[in-house]
Amino acid sequence: MAESLRTQPDLSPRILMRILGDFANSQILDASIEYDFFTLIGNGFQTADQVASQAGTDPRATRIVLDSLLAVALVEKRDSRYFLTPVSEAFLMRGKPSYVGDFRHVALALWDGMAHLKESLKTGKPFSRMDTSAALQVWEKLVLGIIVIAEPAAKALCDLLKIGTEWTGINVLDVAGGSSIFGMTILSRDSSAKVTQLDWPNVNAVARKLNQERGLEGKIRFIDGEHHSARFESSQYDLVLASNFCRFESPKRNQELFAKAYSALKPGGYFVVNDFVPNEERTEPTFALRFSVYTLTHTPEGECWTLSQYAEWMKAAGFEAIEAHGDIPGTLPGTTLILARRQA
Repeated sequence: MAESLRTQPDLSPRILMRILGDFANSQILDASIEYDFFTLIGNGFQTADQVASQAGTDPRATRIVLDSLLAVALVEKRDSRYFLTPVSEAFLMRGKPSYVGDFRHVALALWDGMAHLKESLKTGKPFSRMDTSAALQVWEKLVLGIIVIAEPAAKALCDLLKIGTEWTGINVLDVAGGSSIFGMTILSRDSSAKVTQLDWPNVNAVARKLNQERGLEGKIRFIDGEHHSARFESSQYDLVLASNFCRFESPKRNQELFAKAYSALKPGGYFVVNDFVPNEERTEPTFALRFSVYTLTHTPEGECWTLSQYAEWMKAAGFEAIEAHGDIPGTLPGTTLILARRQA
């Protein structure tokens, strides 16, 4: 114990300095993706000069940035040649289904608000908004960037509800469905399902293109609109989905959404929320706790809500048999599927 106490002061400054300087990693990765360094290396351009020639960047600057990628384990270097690591090869080569490079646009948008965190601490208000149609271009990139962590949750939901095996021919409403990854996953399990997605027009356009690329053109019905003002068809759906956006909403707006979802469901139908959920004491997972700071700096009243809060709103809307399923492989820490059922 004494040794631990003696060494802690020496370690703490270095840890704190690293935390304060972590913004550099974000900028290095963003620049490397912007100039397709990972794709170029994966395609055989393995020296700094070759990468610079193909990317149209300065050779010396390119070498310095490529060398810095060793520090975050995204490249390896042997005999002055660069090689991708399993992570960068899987997720940072453009054109691969698992590519997540588009998420950088969202990360940069979050920086704008985080740069003004001190002002938000004084006022309690966001510097910029990500929960309105004014952020449409950001959401076009966001819905593609999060597919890699949203698809495992969609598959887990299909397993939980036995979609395509014991439950078939269902009618689904995907509220703010983004890329339509939940709808496409459901259709891959049950081709007889009917899926409707409600989202902003430009986001639906992105989803339509993705549907076409996956051979599902015309399989999902798209409705252009915003869930706050859109009217949900009454008693029409077996399943209503709200994935990855309730954290951006206020308690009042979430309660309004849940009430609309209840009315849209047939008796016995399910309402499902997919989001980052911290524990009741808000001590873990740390990812969800930190993400709440993003919602502070980009929404008026959003944060990562606890299970008890979701359960309270669901019960107020009339739902019963509320259950939560977390620890979903392949997703981010805190990702939780919350299922609620309308009384049969």
